[in-house]
Amino acid sequence: MSVLEMKNIKKSFGDLEVLKGIDLTVEKGEVVAIIGPSGGGKSTLLRCATTLETVDSGDITIAGDVLCASPSEGAKSVYCDKKMMQEVRSRFGLVFQNFNLFPHFSVRRNITEALIHVHKKSKEEADKICDNLLKKMDMSSKADAYPCQLSGGQQQRVSIARALATSPDIIFFDEPTSALDPELTAGVLKVIRELAEEKMTMVIVTHEMSFARDVADKIIFMAGGVIVEQGPAEELINNPKEERTKAFLAGY
Repeated sequence: MSVLEMKNIKKSFGDLEVLKGIDLTVEKGEVVAIIGPSGGGKSTLLRCATTLETVDSGDITIAGDVLCASPSEGAKSVYCDKKMMQEVRSRFGLVFQNFNLFPHFSVRRNITEALIHVHKKSKEEADKICDNLLKKMDMSSKADAYPCQLSGGQQQRVSIARALATSPDIIFFDEPTSALDPELTAGVLKVIRELAEEKMTMVIVTHEMSFARDVADKIIFMAGGVIVEQGPAEELINNPKEERTKAFLAGY
């Protein structure tokens, strides 16, 4: 079963065409890593999948719900209504590279706020979900701390806990370790590895090549707004077929 389907996605900013007809399918339980040079369209693709940007044309379906669709080939995408948009947004979690925690909220409130006010959970139920996730992240002692009192790695683990709190069908990670030093990176990657072992469906934009090879089922190499090459993770990293992919990987 496909959790994410993106068909012929096109996106421009002014005269700059950033996505030039992208097709991407992610199956339930699959981990897909997206790699490629800066400016290649990776983060824009993620932002389109998570409604932070609107596409110009193409179709997006998440967990069976249609987010947007082009009525005809190349026609402008028509988005779903507000009610369905809320439903679609409840299907995914998103972890940013810069954490995006509310600085004036405690760790607990960062995790429970949406559960209580958007998903209408009781405070007791939200607290229980929060406690279980903080234990999973090895962060139980930090429930009452504020983001400024945490290291970057700890903040990112709280962000992951927040993304998991609503039991999403898929989680998107946009460069989850790029703001961290190497020592803190290891802890965050360990958490994502554990999620992969639990068959959490994930799409991860990353520059961590060895991590992508070891954790992802499939790797997509993007450059210039197109998918240049995709395939099984180890095969693509160790034996790329396209010259553009070979040139990129030679730098790692």
